Amino acid sequence: MRFLHVVNVRWYNATAWYAVNLSKILKDYGHDVIVLGLPGTPPMDKAGQYHLETAEFDLNTNNPVKVFLNILKVNKLLKRFNPDVVNCHRGEFFWYFAFKKVLNKKSFKLIRTRGDIREPKKGFFNYFIHSVCDRIITSAEIIKNKYVENLGVSPSKISVVYGGVDDKKFIYSEKGRVKVREEMGFGEKDYVVGIVGRFDYVKGHENLIKAVGKLYYAKGMENIRLVLIGYETNLSNEDIKNLLKENGIEEISVITGYRDDIADCLSALDLGVVASTGSEAVCRVAFEIMAEGIPVVASDVGVLPEIIPEENIYSKNDIDGLADKIMYHSDKTFLFSEKKFYEDYMKAVNNNV
Repeated sequence: MRFLHVVNVRWYNATAWYAVNLSKILKDYGHDVIVLGLPGTPPMDKAGQYHLETAEFDLNTNNPVKVFLNILKVNKLLKRFNPDVVNCHRGEFFWYFAFKKVLNKKSFKLIRTRGDIREPKKGFFNYFIHSVCDRIITSAEIIKNKYVENLGVSPSKISVVYGGVDDKKFIYSEKGRVKVREEMGFGEKDYVVGIVGRFDYVKGHENLIKAVGKLYYAKGMENIRLVLIGYETNLSNEDIKNLLKENGIEEISVITGYRDDIADCLSALDLGVVASTGSEAVCRVAFEIMAEGIPVVASDVGVLPEIIPEENIYSKNDIDGLADKIMYHSDKTFLFSEKKFYEDYMKAVNNNV
């Protein structure tokens, strides 16, 4: 089949990862894929790294002249590629593909995929363009429910398709575990808790640091260690260091910065934590950690309660609840593989649900 994935996202966020990773997987399974996105943006760079064919148009512009020129370019692309499926991962310019679908119903299947925790806007226009879709795909049940509530879309028209990761890359390595622990100064008897993600308030680093501090001092968990795998964004390394110092755990904690050996870093953990206080429409990191058989404790935000064992979920911002889950949690994990991602997506595209 021929797939045109419209990924007009400015940053390589969860929506972009879901879309570009899906495009790569479809190509791996023998399909023809073009990724259409914004010029010079990280999603297009990533698509290029995967050797995917790309087309770059400024689809998010409001300039009437540029909109008209984009329509001409898109029409030319559609005529050349003749896709079986057009999949829009953002709302901008989705309207045009919807009108193309109305004008020529047999031209292609139209899919609207949403991997964004923000609610779909109410209103007749948004209802109309979604009614034209052959299928709506969401990355979480919580997003599906908002389509039903806000736009009155029938649940039977919406498929929930969780993302998936390469379980041949994210595989537990004893050798990697030993290497990374030695580098970080941790022994095998240490209990290593890790958080992976950009340093941002929404990721809940402060809550996790406070919880680890409580366990180390109030609960007497002297062998607990904390690894923070990530990079500076809205919080700097200095901000993180200050939080560690304020909670008295700077000596048992390591800030890694960006790592190329992320699979080995995950193998070094005894427990992964997703402490987010918002967002999490996809949560790639939870998929990656669990793919290695490492249990995950997570807040009750976004998709997390849907993909993490129920007994490992705590209420966001409940630091005592987080500390309790770190001490007492299930070791159960779920595998969200690229194979399952592909199979679930194709079922949705073909309406075999």
